[in-house]
Amino acid sequence: MKKKIRVIQYGVGAMGSNMVKLLQNKPEVKVVGAIDHDEAKIGRDLGEVAGLGKRLGITVQFPPERVLGRVKADLVLLATTAFIDEAYPQIMKILQRKMNIVTIAQELFFPLGDTLRKAKEIDKKAKKMRVRVTAVGINPGFIMDIVPIVCSVPCWKIEKVFARRVVDFGPYGPDEMRHIGAGLTPQEFVQGVKDGVIGHIGLLETTAMVGHCLGLHIDELRQTKEPMVTPKGRTSSFITIGPGRVCGFKQNVVGLRRGEEIMTFKMVGIVSPNIEEDGVEMGDYARIDGTPSVDISIKEEISQRGGLGTAGVTVNTIPKLMESSPGFHTMNTLVLPYLWASGSAQKPIKRIIRS
Repeated sequence: MKKKIRVIQYGVGAMGSNMVKLLQNKPEVKVVGAIDHDEAKIGRDLGEVAGLGKRLGITVQFPPERVLGRVKADLVLLATTAFIDEAYPQIMKILQRKMNIVTIAQELFFPLGDTLRKAKEIDKKAKKMRVRVTAVGINPGFIMDIVPIVCSVPCWKIEKVFARRVVDFGPYGPDEMRHIGAGLTPQEFVQGVKDGVIGHIGLLETTAMVGHCLGLHIDELRQTKEPMVTPKGRTSSFITIGPGRVCGFKQNVVGLRRGEEIMTFKMVGIVSPNIEEDGVEMGDYARIDGTPSVDISIKEEISQRGGLGTAGVTVNTIPKLMESSPGFHTMNTLVLPYLWASGSAQKPIKRIIRS
């Protein structure tokens, strides 16, 4: 009988709970530990915390050493943060215990700028310990990057790429609400953008990966963000937003090559959207201008239930990661087909303008 993959769930919020639920349907996996810093969860059974309606006999614990230092595991699902500065020390502690990692830290999806240095350190540590690390998700991780990358396979050449995502952020937990500025005043949103703490994390990384895989030789990325304000107020499972407060955001990234805009990626995120009030249509769309050109449209479940999709991508990545070589992997190195971009090697993006 093949040995089961022993998994620790690190972070049991909205995303982590979905991962625990999904793992119950995977006979190849055995959940052996759980970590979370929330005092309301520490000491409780993981099945109860994750909303399974049954006990699993696994206690949620903190600090992490209580699990990492005592529980034998093959892999950790890290669902704690979008930011590399927060995820990096967690990742290094896990690697020290010789455990593989699948994380949903968006900044690590396709490392840019200062994140690239930390990614190289993670790669070095992972290789030393003979284990593997990757960062995945639904966006970044599938909708706006992996889908157009895979759809580039029939193309002979590519000139421009456009992508747009309009999504309901209602199912996401408190951490994601803080990231998108839900409930803030418009002025607080603008200040949060200036401070670098407001906005969807990963759109820059998504654009950069698509440009890299499609051989577009992008040398500059420009990002802008603006708030969406609700006139009547609205609620979700995790937040109530009053009238005149921020209920969502519009975020754009353009990719330039020698000053010419050849990539345009737009994202609109709304808490509990009202189509008439918000003036947008839910769903995802991408277009590849080339030979041949490709149009891609995604709606319904996979588009609007991103929380479930994030868990699905994370769990489904486990066997691919375990089969890969030791080190840090981005999703395009885990056996992903895309346009064969011949010619000179891709060079690092020289300039990234954040807002």
